[in-house]
Amino acid sequence: MKKFLNLFKNPKLKAVIILSILLFLYTTICAISYAENVSTDIAESVFRLHILANSDSKEDQELKIKVRNSLLDYMNSLCSNCKSKEEAIILVEQNKEKFREIALNTVKENGYNYDVKINIGNFQFPTKNYGDISLPAGFYDALRVEIGEAKGQNWWCVMFP
Repeated sequence: MKKFLNLFKNPKLKAVIILSILLFLYTTICAISYAENVSTDIAESVFRLHILANSDSKEDQELKIKVRNSLLDYMNSLCSNCKSKEEAIILVEQNKEKFREIALNTVKENGYNYDVKINIGNFQFPTKNYGDISLPAGFYDALRVEIGEAKGQNWWCVMFP
């Protein structure tokens, strides 16, 4: 410790150490600020689909994928002419019961009696990579579909754009 404190007796070395610490702090703050801004910009431009399976059983996970496919088919036809995320969200809100009906029908057609809950809101998501695209962790507007007890692994994607 004494040797470390002796370093500060040399004015040039003291200045270099202080400037190095300040540069490190400045770089860290800039990197965090940039990451938060990029995350916010992305979150403000996408609308996501989040589906939670009843359980982690193979059957429930397969059902989740079938519900996903049905809902994405409907969403693609419904929002094919949407020009903004806000427009897509309004259409989804106006057709919320239709989304629930499609999900329920898919569940019943596959021999299950699970209920389906549909919510539209702002939900937390982890970082997700889609090939070359990475969506950072954060809060995103989304259509959340809960199948049955919604205790299984979930699935998410971008519904808009």
